[in-house]
Amino acid sequence: MTARSFILYSIITAILVVAAIVAVSSRPASTLIARDRALIFPGVDAKLNDVASFEIKSADRAYTIKRKSDGWGIAELGGYGADFNKVKTVLVELAQLKFLEAKTSDPKRYERLGLRDVTAKGAKSREITVRDKDGKVLASGLIGNRNEDLFGSGRGGTYMRVGDKKQTWLVEGIVSTGAGPSDWVNKKIVDIKRPRIKRLVIQAPGGGLTVVSRPLAKQKDFQLADIPAGKRQRGKWETNDMAKVLDKVELIDLKRADQIPMPKDKLYKATIQTFGGLLIHTQAIKVGKKKFWARFSASVDAGAATDAKKVKEAADIFNARHNGYVYEVNEKTGKKLTCDHVNLLEGAGLKACA
Repeated sequence: MTARSFILYSIITAILVVAAIVAVSSRPASTLIARDRALIFPGVDAKLNDVASFEIKSADRAYTIKRKSDGWGIAELGGYGADFNKVKTVLVELAQLKFLEAKTSDPKRYERLGLRDVTAKGAKSREITVRDKDGKVLASGLIGNRNEDLFGSGRGGTYMRVGDKKQTWLVEGIVSTGAGPSDWVNKKIVDIKRPRIKRLVIQAPGGGLTVVSRPLAKQKDFQLADIPAGKRQRGKWETNDMAKVLDKVELIDLKRADQIPMPKDKLYKATIQTFGGLLIHTQAIKVGKKKFWARFSASVDAGAATDAKKVKEAADIFNARHNGYVYEVNEKTGKKLTCDHVNLLEGAGLKACA
């Protein structure tokens, strides 16, 4: 190496060393999060068994999850059963929340944190209030936006206002309040697979009938009844798919039956018969372009029941849960429950039921 090359190499090396020193010195210091930070609701973890209810409010809905003699239920829905695991999860999440960093106390800045009062139009916050059997408040606060991976995968943080304070906080932990009552219940309404279905009859508001059936379980294809002369059914696939009407039916939303009017001029009534003798009855309406609401009940086809006692028990359990309630179901299910006969014939186009 020549003297000139050596000097040039030394200068470049010196520049790189200085740059590295500058980069290291200008790097933000690592944030150390103390492990002994205060709980937001101290003592609640020891009182989880004393919780009798908790109310959740949003800009468009308020409801109360309340302890019952046989579990938990939604008070505004006549005690409709709430999932215990979901209740337990939320109460434990609340008990484990910890203060992390104080944020704004300026109400004008609440919106960007999702912490406007639930009384404000369009507010995205959720207000939660936990009480014991005597009505004493054990925990309360406003839940706002959250960061699912604030501390890495699986460990999130939430913006929150505690009690009725104006101060906002970034807290460690996430509270799974859900969007509404449907997020607290078992969503499955009924699940009867196509091989069990024998017959499906739908009565339209005007009285017309749509009947899809097969006489034997071993018969693969269902047949559409009353096909007019010169017409054909739209296709075997569509007719066969109608028999999947009770396959994995889940609710999107639920309300008391008296909260959703079902006028006769829009009401479709259906009865689905199984080979075992169970009858599922539905009443359904279409609201708007793609929203469907339906009621469900069950009974026994005494003449076809292979085990009448067992089928009656199943029907009684079904009715005990679903009587008095109406469910929003998905479009796929709703179209079948409100199917007109003409829409299973050739030429139905976009109005097809399946």
